[in-house]
Amino acid sequence: MSSSSDWRKLLVRRFKRWAERKFPVNFPLRYYLRAPQRLPGMHGYYQYDEDEERGVIVVADNAPADVLIDTLCEELAHARTTHLCTEDEDPHTASFWSEYGRIVMAAREHKW
Repeated sequence: MSSSSDWRKLLVRRFKRWAERKFPVNFPLRYYLRAPQRLPGMHGYYQYDEDEERGVIVVADNAPADVLIDTLCEELAHARTTHLCTEDEDPHTASFWSEYGRIVMAAREHKW
């Protein structure tokens, strides 16, 4: 494992602990780093499994720190608003953007 991968893993763990304290969700949520080839055209994504009632946040393992944090904030906002829209609805609702703003502002005040 390279040292660049090490600091990204540490940053994701820190973000997860911070998010669990400041912006909890009411279902299990896992975080993963993945090769950018597995995320074509995006820095990350959030996916919710209704059958298992759990979610996953996946982010690219080559992202610079600022992009990594911003992507984690966006995907966490999706997780926190996942039950506010239907599957065929655009997940970028007003509620999503409001939650995203709250998370980003809190993340900017935190020392990573």
